[in-house]
Amino acid sequence: MERNAIMQRVMMLSEMWTEALQKYPNVTTFAWVGSSSVEFKTIKGFVIFQTSYEKTLQDTILCLAQPFEPEIQSYGARIIGDLQQYFNEWNKDPTLTEITGLIEWQPTAWTENVNESEWFVENMNLLALALKISADDEKLVLALFPSTLNDVKAFSNWIELLMQEKIDPRIRIMLYESRDSMYFESLSKKQSNQFKYLYPDLDIAGAMDQILEDTKAAKTSPEEREMVSFQQSLIKMNEAIGYRDEEQVHYYSDTCLKIAQKYGWAAQQALVHFFEHTFYASVNKPEEAHHAIDKAIAIVQSEKNNIKDQTPYQYYIAKGNLYFMSSKFEEAASVYNNCLTLNSNETNTLLLAGIYQMLGNSLRKSAGKEEARNCFITGWELLAQDQQMELKDNAMAMFYAKDMLSIADQAMLNKYHPVMDELWGQNWRNNLDHQYKELTKAK
Repeated sequence: MERNAIMQRVMMLSEMWTEALQKYPNVTTFAWVGSSSVEFKTIKGFVIFQTSYEKTLQDTILCLAQPFEPEIQSYGARIIGDLQQYFNEWNKDPTLTEITGLIEWQPTAWTENVNESEWFVENMNLLALALKISADDEKLVLALFPSTLNDVKAFSNWIELLMQEKIDPRIRIMLYESRDSMYFESLSKKQSNQFKYLYPDLDIAGAMDQILEDTKAAKTSPEEREMVSFQQSLIKMNEAIGYRDEEQVHYYSDTCLKIAQKYGWAAQQALVHFFEHTFYASVNKPEEAHHAIDKAIAIVQSEKNNIKDQTPYQYYIAKGNLYFMSSKFEEAASVYNNCLTLNSNETNTLLLAGIYQMLGNSLRKSAGKEEARNCFITGWELLAQDQQMELKDNAMAMFYAKDMLSIADQAMLNKYHPVMDELWGQNWRNNLDHQYKELTKAK
């Protein structure tokens, strides 16, 4: 097994998990805490690795990514249904059953006189028996990582109800949450004997630097090695932005720009200025932030034939957002309008719709509802005509629709409100408001 920097962290997480099980034998629920999407992906990578044939843990881990949408379908019922289908297919494959034997698990039916949590735990207990989990040296681990989680309070309540049931000693629940949200915090206090947080020190920046050092050593040309050095300095610059260390931000941005200018890497120069803008915006220096993003925009404009991805959109959006957040709505609208003049042949529909949404909100503040209506209608029609876009399962489309209806006249309401109610149900706006309040509610 190759022990690169990321795999080293996967092994560290594996050891940490084993130690936690040994240290807290009576705890049923553990929650990993991470500080970024990269850390979440690393932790999820650890889970997926431990479901593979190369796994190092004795535990049987199930990575369950079913969306938490109780208003659409019972979360427990969705998980059990998917697992039943999975094991049915498993039992049809002789190459799998030759190793494990048939997995004879038949979930019980959910009756009205049994609550969901009791029924779910009962069936997980039966699954642990069917998988022949030994209580002494292994666990059946339910890694609940919902792909969609709009109501964090309801999810936390759902977990608490599970913990109140008779969970088999062979079963453990694994969760994840961001250090910025900590939405299981009240649960951890109420159920301190059964719930523990795990705080891994993943040092993702260090891992990336180590990987790049290994990559650099394998390069043969000076330019290839300099590109790796550029990437290393860019990572350091991002780290300094996170710590709001202006001196270090300047040092690493200068280092990056010298390398990029030496080889005429226009896209990389623009990216450095974009990160400068991010820093200045985070420390409330709008003038410096505009100056930096203007440099990035100027570069992509002069190199428009060589930069063909969606990067120019991101830079215009960043500038428009700077104006919008400063309540300079007329200037914001002008920037968003310029953004929509870019070549959109291969541009993501959601990205374009997001620009129409921001433009519509800017026009509502600066020019009035009538101009905003036309803008929102154009963006909505763009969403609706994209055959690949499933609006029914798209949260971004719901927020777009909410903003659109907030400025609608009666004619718009008559035309579009029934369409939206058909997509998401008649109470969708109230549900969306409730979810937003739960996500933004202070602890």
